[in-house]
Amino acid sequence: MNLPITSKEQIISVCQRLAKEKGLSSISMRAVAAECNVSVGAIYNYFPSKSELLCAAIESIWKDIFHMTQEPFEFTDFIECLSWLFESIQRGSRKYPQFLSSHAMALASEDKAIGQQMMANYFVHLKTNLEEVLKNDTKIRKDAFSQSLSPALFVDYIFQLFLASIVGANQDYQGILELAGRYLY
Repeated sequence: MNLPITSKEQIISVCQRLAKEKGLSSISMRAVAAECNVSVGAIYNYFPSKSELLCAAIESIWKDIFHMTQEPFEFTDFIECLSWLFESIQRGSRKYPQFLSSHAMALASEDKAIGQQMMANYFVHLKTNLEEVLKNDTKIRKDAFSQSLSPALFVDYIFQLFLASIVGANQDYQGILELAGRYLY
């Protein structure tokens, strides 16, 4: 006998499993309630709308992909950290098929601003940590940065390339790693 699921964390876990097995489009109040062995009303007690449920599910998947915490990345080598990010995306793509291409479209149009803000928050978190790793990488040449190319701007450029590579069909990041490595070291 399956016991009913009664916590927000357990509901999100069910959403993650549904996203892995069937994609984000399979997440609905009814489907989640059925998987949790509770009434639809019980899901509404935790999530007042499908959009809030989807936002919470998407957020949990991003955190799972990048192992996000409040702590900065524990890397001392920028290229190693960047490689880890790319590999995390590739692992996440295998774990959650179609997530990267569908999560932005999963929310209703009126909730796109919420989804965009969520993504912006993740990206700020990632870029802040990348910049911190860059500043702590002792192997970087002393003249790598100037007034016109700061570490923050360099991270921004690399992050733009990172985003372009993860949404592209190729998803090859070796060139970006080589570009960054040749410039920095």
